[in-house]
Amino acid sequence: LKSQTSVRLHFSNAVASNVCFVRSVTIVVLFFTLVYPPNIYPVSFEKIAGGYHTIQSQRIQATLEFLASKHFKGRGTGSPEADLTVAYIASVFQRLGIRPGVQSSNSFIQSFDLVQAIPQETSRVQVRAQDTAILELKMNEDFLPAPWGPDSEDVTAAAIFAGYGISASELKYDDYSNIDPKGKIAVLLSRFPGQSKPNGWDILSQKDYEEPLEKALQAQKLGAVGVIIVLPATESIPSSNSLNFRTAKSFLAADVSPLKIPAAFVSFSEGEKLVQSSRPEASNSENNLNEIQKKIDDQMAPHSFSLGKKITIRTKYERRTVSGQNVIGWIPGSDPILRNEFVLIGAHHDHLGVGENQEIFFGADDDASGTTGLLELAAAFQAGPLKPKRSILLTAWGAEELGLLGSKYYFQNPLFPLSKTVAMLQMDMIGRNEERPADPGNGIEEEKPYQNLNTVSIAGTGFSRDLKTLIESSNGKVNLKLRYRYDGGQENLLKRSDQWLFLKAGIPSVFFFTGFHPDYHKSTDTADKINYLKMEKILRLMYLSTWELADGQQKPRFVREVAR
Repeated sequence: LKSQTSVRLHFSNAVASNVCFVRSVTIVVLFFTLVYPPNIYPVSFEKIAGGYHTIQSQRIQATLEFLASKHFKGRGTGSPEADLTVAYIASVFQRLGIRPGVQSSNSFIQSFDLVQAIPQETSRVQVRAQDTAILELKMNEDFLPAPWGPDSEDVTAAAIFAGYGISASELKYDDYSNIDPKGKIAVLLSRFPGQSKPNGWDILSQKDYEEPLEKALQAQKLGAVGVIIVLPATESIPSSNSLNFRTAKSFLAADVSPLKIPAAFVSFSEGEKLVQSSRPEASNSENNLNEIQKKIDDQMAPHSFSLGKKITIRTKYERRTVSGQNVIGWIPGSDPILRNEFVLIGAHHDHLGVGENQEIFFGADDDASGTTGLLELAAAFQAGPLKPKRSILLTAWGAEELGLLGSKYYFQNPLFPLSKTVAMLQMDMIGRNEERPADPGNGIEEEKPYQNLNTVSIAGTGFSRDLKTLIESSNGKVNLKLRYRYDGGQENLLKRSDQWLFLKAGIPSVFFFTGFHPDYHKSTDTADKINYLKMEKILRLMYLSTWELADGQQKPRFVREVAR
């Protein structure tokens, strides 16, 4: 037998040796973790491969051809076929075992009211300068009541010019800083200052403030009793022949109801007449609307003043209310804590419906492709017992073609906390090969379909490099060619699909898009022109990216200053 002392020495040496070994192993593990990042998938691919492989081009084609068939007649909002579309999507969710998103009523359908308004001939705009005759503006030629305005009897008040009608404290800009609109009628420019050149305005903020309804609501908030908005010189007042419920713009009833003051648009030439001042001290430049606008834009500073005139406004409308629907389902996460966070996947189910000549706008790419993708992803996530830690929201938006109204209504009335929404992935037109003519002025070269057999554009990653890195890592298995050219530019694409409000609110959001083509918003956007093999790859990329977002410990970060 070894002595007790010998045993102690042997034990001490062994402990020391083990400690050194553990330290060595730790250093090696840390080295490889830094040099070789861990597999992007929180679980092995083999465990989620079942859902991945359910995404097949043949299944995709069958669903898309059905949604883009004559039976759905273009899925126009407010039509019987729109109701049929909603019922079909909800039935697929139910069959797959997806949980209803409207938990209070155990329903998949979130309904909302839309309003349309046709201005009536009894509307009027009248201008009276000091000691001069009354100028009566002609409706459908000089002015048109705003389509979101209220019915109003004659409202007469002194007029002021308040630039763009914008109060943006975070941008240190306020058109009302040196003039009080209380009890006045405010004459405002369209859009936002400095729009024709780069400036310090945040890309998200400048889109907020240019909305005419927002300008009117801001003027009302400050006490104005009416609003006149001057159209740009490049736009004209619509003719009375074009005013009908088929073509009238729709608005959320909840958006327009707060406005109580009359509002009208006037042509730029009439705006120039309004701004011509009766003040003797006014210089020639203060009587020239182009010069006034240029001064505001060049200096990025307000230039507001009293017009020395009185304006009378009366607005009357014929109205119609229609219903829109979002279809929303969810898959609960597996983690008892992280299941209270959500990854949102969206696509819009509506399109343009039937045209005046009874032609059907089938909307195969726009957006039967995205809606089909949503249904395929729902099936993929339900293909096996394994679920990611976070919950997944599946949202088929309504009334997108009318101005992103379905997603806007959800955003204003969320069924799940927006503060717990870690990312939003939107699919809109993911089925074609981009085809477009050259546009040298914007640096765009001509593109042929054969050049884009394997490409998909992703907009919005400029606001979240984490999201871009995650998608690119997931693409290692799919091998699509990813492009990022639509975060800015003339197309203004970021504002044109349902990820917009989520992005604007600081939620990392991206928009999957395979590009423009000659059939965009035409009756020739049909199912026979879809690249189904490419759609299969895009949806597999969406599947892997969603797994990573929903199962990973880290949430993607949002950066407000877009990378240009």
